[in-house]
Amino acid sequence: MSLQLPLTGQLTFLGIYMAVLHEAMNTSAVPVCVLFVLFVRHAASEVITQSLGETEETMEDLSHPCVRECVRGESQVCRYTFTVEWYTTMGKACYDCPFNVSDCARPHCAPADGFERAIVTANRRLPGPAIHVCQWDEVVVDVVNELGSDSTTIHWHGIHQRGTPYMDGVPFLTQCPIPAGTTFRYHFLADQPGTQYWHSHSGFQRTDGMFGALVVRQPREEDPQRGHFDRDEPQHTLVLTDWLDGLGVAKFVNHHHTEHDNKPYTLLVNGRGKHVLHEKDEVRAYTPVYEATVTPGKRYRFRALSNSIQNCPIVVSVDNHTLTPIATDGHPIDPIEVESLTIYGGERWDFVVNASQVPAPYWIKFQGMLDCDDRFKAAHQVAVLRYEGTEGFPGSLAEVNYKSTVREGLELNKLNAAPGDGTFITAAEIRGAAQARDVSRTPDYKFWLKFDFYGKDNPAFHHPDFYSFHEVRKEHRLFHAPDDVDYSAFCNATHRRNCLGDFCHCPHVLNVERDSLVELILVDEGVVYWANHPFHLHGHAFQVLAMGRLGENTTKANVQALDEAGKLNRNFDRPPSKDTVTVPDGGYTVIRFFASNPGYWLFHCHISFHIEVGMGLVFHVGSGEMLPPPPPKFPTCGHWRPEVERDLKAQVDKYFENLNGSVDVSVDLLPGASEGGGKVELHGPSYSTPTMPNTPAAGGRE
Repeated sequence: MSLQLPLTGQLTFLGIYMAVLHEAMNTSAVPVCVLFVLFVRHAASEVITQSLGETEETMEDLSHPCVRECVRGESQVCRYTFTVEWYTTMGKACYDCPFNVSDCARPHCAPADGFERAIVTANRRLPGPAIHVCQWDEVVVDVVNELGSDSTTIHWHGIHQRGTPYMDGVPFLTQCPIPAGTTFRYHFLADQPGTQYWHSHSGFQRTDGMFGALVVRQPREEDPQRGHFDRDEPQHTLVLTDWLDGLGVAKFVNHHHTEHDNKPYTLLVNGRGKHVLHEKDEVRAYTPVYEATVTPGKRYRFRALSNSIQNCPIVVSVDNHTLTPIATDGHPIDPIEVESLTIYGGERWDFVVNASQVPAPYWIKFQGMLDCDDRFKAAHQVAVLRYEGTEGFPGSLAEVNYKSTVREGLELNKLNAAPGDGTFITAAEIRGAAQARDVSRTPDYKFWLKFDFYGKDNPAFHHPDFYSFHEVRKEHRLFHAPDDVDYSAFCNATHRRNCLGDFCHCPHVLNVERDSLVELILVDEGVVYWANHPFHLHGHAFQVLAMGRLGENTTKANVQALDEAGKLNRNFDRPPSKDTVTVPDGGYTVIRFFASNPGYWLFHCHISFHIEVGMGLVFHVGSGEMLPPPPPKFPTCGHWRPEVERDLKAQVDKYFENLNGSVDVSVDLLPGASEGGGKVELHGPSYSTPTMPNTPAAGGRE
């Protein structure tokens, strides 16, 4: 925990103190008292800069018995309870935060950026509890839904759920949503090492705070990147997100039915950040930023993940230091030394920071792009890299702005870039630390997936009779694009419809055989907006073979022409393995994977507002008999639409006739309850409680 008053305030105060001392030469008690008063009053014109490292709650995460040095052959069952409920930032649990920085670290205090708003939390924390386990541990999480009227689920992002597809957390695809007032137990194997993360997959709960870190470590001797770092500590996990000033569902509805914007206005790092300036008793302060401590001369493995909810890639850099990425989405890569790294929503990157500079505090900088850039709210943030034994800050938080978070130099994973420039490196240009399974043969399936925003009368937003897409004011249209879009590509052969003229609402399912080699060519037509879409695959990792950008916009036909001419160059020499990848605006990305995991696996854009309007599909891998059986008493859900019988009145009459069959019921009364005492006979309807079917409750309680 650190706090700093601006140097200018200290110098000015020194002059005031000397003047007071001169006037009160012989009254020692007066200057001391005046000293305090003048100090506080002068501080009113400056801003207090403060930061926080670990809190009592995050230390609880680190004290969990599963946070340990991983040993080969030794696994544990790691149990957690997540109580999901509506909560708030800057609530009563925060006491005098940010003016007393210790109060910002109190249990249940979610300071965020200092702005009060409703959130969805696990255990009243933002972000939620961090899970740190070892490979092959069994993870058991009881999710207690206390949301009142909303259901929930949790997706374990990066965990492939091999043999446990029912634990993937996609509502109505792999499980029923968890109803309010019930508990659901997730139980899965932590078989995929690396930096993963967990988040709600229901509605906008991820947007509103329902997310957290999930890190699966290996024994050091099994970690292929062990030679590149000295320390890998849970305290150096960075959970990044863009942040709205209201509930996600409100932003979504207002954006789609009016001209209201949906742009994030700041970023958070481990649930903290400066944005709202508070003032009390003429003292001004931001909520504290995150602080990571390092020892001089040591190399630290940082694990960063992006929970970006909007189209907000985040550029990460550290003043006076380079970053050396060594893994992406849990998969090792050849180390690359760069000045900055761009992280897209759903991606995870591990990078090494060498604490080799002059011991001092340095800014860790985060700059939001696209929906977060300076055309809109200029969302940015900082944290502190503090060398042990140092005090103070690199500067005042009041002086940090969007432009000051830029870092010049070599950039990895640059926004909307194609390989070949030399001043940056794309995800397609990095190399895996080892050769993954060979995907160079002719694929068994080759899918072309083009996407963009299309101007159609989606009845959820534009009633075709009352306020058609083409009849409302331009600022009220959701998307602006030509109408000649071939929607037939959006449903497979068994669900094909004529979607050329009308909006289609249908599942997009691609059926592939188990162990088949699948190639997917993603084409972002880029007609609407200057955008970018990070796509995430559940249940599998893929290899990134190619990436390119043809211009601000393109067509599937253009990319197909390149492919037919042999100009869609695929790299098969240690291509990087990932489960989340970006597609440049007006460009393409080519990926391949072996569909080795039977089940129904979602593939979707990881931007919350985009998946809500349909930017996703499902891979059905293998046949139904290949799926593992559901766990015993696993909750089921579905429609209940029995046949309508016209003799309902007769059924009701018969029911009450049966009730009218009287029986004698004797009831013992308390002494004095009636003059006669003893017993009284009651005559009237009686019936037995019907026996319910032996089926589990939807929430999974036994």
